[in-house]
Amino acid sequence: MVRGNRTVPDYMEYKVGPLERPAAMSAVQLVADGELHFNSRPYDYVETAAYEKLLVTDFKILDQLTKESFDGAYYPRENNDFSFWFFNGPPGYKGTERETRFVAYLNPWAPNGYDILQHDFLPLSATIHCPGNNFEDWYIYDYYYINQGPFKNATALMNAYTSGSIRKFAHPSGYRNTIIDRHLPDRDTNEPLRPRSHIPPPRAYEPEGPRYSIRGHNVNWMGWDFTVTSGQLRGPGLFDISFKGDSIVYELSLNEIGVVYGSGSAAQTNVIYTDSSYGIGVYFGIVKTVDCPEHSTLLETSHWDVYVSQPSVHKSICVYEADGQNALWRHMGYEFEGGLRNSFLVVRVSATIANYDYVVEWHFYLDGKIYTIVSAGGFIQGAFWDHQNPFMGNDKSRDSFGYRVNDFTHGQIHDHMFGFKVDLDILGTNNTMETVHWKTGDVVTALRSQVPSVNDVPPYFHHNITRYLEYELIERERAYRVNLDEPKFWTVVNEHERNKWGAMRGYQIKPLATAAQTLTDEHPALPTLSFTKYHCAVTKRKEGEQYLSSTSDVNRLDAPVEHLERMLEDNEYIRDTDIVNWVTVGFLHLPTSEDSPMTNRVESGFVLKPFNFFEKTAVFDLQGYLNTRGNWRTERPPPFTPCLEKQP
Repeated sequence: MVRGNRTVPDYMEYKVGPLERPAAMSAVQLVADGELHFNSRPYDYVETAAYEKLLVTDFKILDQLTKESFDGAYYPRENNDFSFWFFNGPPGYKGTERETRFVAYLNPWAPNGYDILQHDFLPLSATIHCPGNNFEDWYIYDYYYINQGPFKNATALMNAYTSGSIRKFAHPSGYRNTIIDRHLPDRDTNEPLRPRSHIPPPRAYEPEGPRYSIRGHNVNWMGWDFTVTSGQLRGPGLFDISFKGDSIVYELSLNEIGVVYGSGSAAQTNVIYTDSSYGIGVYFGIVKTVDCPEHSTLLETSHWDVYVSQPSVHKSICVYEADGQNALWRHMGYEFEGGLRNSFLVVRVSATIANYDYVVEWHFYLDGKIYTIVSAGGFIQGAFWDHQNPFMGNDKSRDSFGYRVNDFTHGQIHDHMFGFKVDLDILGTNNTMETVHWKTGDVVTALRSQVPSVNDVPPYFHHNITRYLEYELIERERAYRVNLDEPKFWTVVNEHERNKWGAMRGYQIKPLATAAQTLTDEHPALPTLSFTKYHCAVTKRKEGEQYLSSTSDVNRLDAPVEHLERMLEDNEYIRDTDIVNWVTVGFLHLPTSEDSPMTNRVESGFVLKPFNFFEKTAVFDLQGYLNTRGNWRTERPPPFTPCLEKQP
């Protein structure tokens, strides 16, 4: 809550509850008055409306410059396509300050307030000095035009422009009228249709209806049971996951998204985002025929719509069973052949945060695996392509920060790092993290890892080098990075529960292809984004350590309230207790021409995989396919009668 009407304005976070007993509900402050400075609050549309009032005055002064440079565009006018991007975070590096950089851009959809077309940023930007809540004290300064500046104010820039003392730019006549045709993602009618593309592609259907059941937001399928939900700030999550009656996960949820840009544009150097500040869980429903199969079940989400100041409810979560179209297991031998066709349950949530679309989905497998997959698409946040950039080499297709990807669009480098909260409860809340090291070394060292008294190499080893394992039960809070030169298995086990063979029952945390954070600790964003430095961390579970960052930490980089390295500082004892793993995956995005007008899906993720949790492969309570030579034993999956899909 933004408390701007206080004597000392501030930003406050509350815990409200208990929700199940409304008559007893109360609001408890989570921090002291004034601890969260008013200037570190997240952006809202009350504030940006005030910015626009300031801009009216300045852009009357700049009217000639904008009309001559940007194909007649000016501000303000009714249904104007000349708009401003105010969210080049952060608004300053200190939480006590507030300095908002904005950049002008051409956006034919600007009047609706929702659609963000960030391909056509213009080479015109400035900074709004906007601390406190007294609008009369705010002003705009440090104007840049094609990276020339800073100019103290709009008048100084206009004087330089009219005197001819600075370099000028002009769009070709009629350019603004081409923006929709170039960037609206409809079929390019200048290209011929591909052969047979008029024929509908293959489709999936349920021969006898769904094999899952849903009550409210609780889902049950093939032994899996869990609840799916979403919060406005942090986004989607799963709770109370069990398999065949055994508890596995208390919480598996997206917690934060960090994005850092690199750009040579005056408006967009060092742009830093944490998306919880804007609301990861703001959904407006699925795209029909695109996000989910037609046979999916859709579940509702809700959020507070800041544009209309009222709740908004949409069907944004889809649940369906997918045909993997491959084998979960198979073997072709001499005496028998067999296998099990793969199918899995999908829970998918699609979110749009300004220009980017994020899809978070979970795949539940018949053998006890859970895949967490996150992908990004949508419009890139481009920058202005300056073909006369003095810092560009002889190759005019690229510079130090990326490639030219459209007429006047620069595809600036950035990353997408997704932090997940993985609170495993393997057969109870008392768990231990065990790291299994995959090593290579001499035989005596390998054997001593289990029996320290060994001195001699047994004669049956043909050479004195071998692969071996070392097992490490983690006793203190710790963080890890993927290192391909030092392979490790990150596992969470229950030391009190063992399978038939005596092994501790557990689950492995296994990252899929992912990126590493390349920023150094000297970067001012690293404390707030410290979760991006590690692919997996383990901490003791605490009510006061629920998030990887506060929703406004990106606005106070000098003194973030909540971050992963602060959780790790106290180095608490974590063996055989309630622990949380914080898993970060992501990708580096170097936009190319294929990212215009629309970025195709890029993805990363991780797997939770049974690790000695069962006594054998956990699918042999299902009917598969088996043939034996001589047919002394056969098995077939459940039969079905082919049918036509129901007509809509």
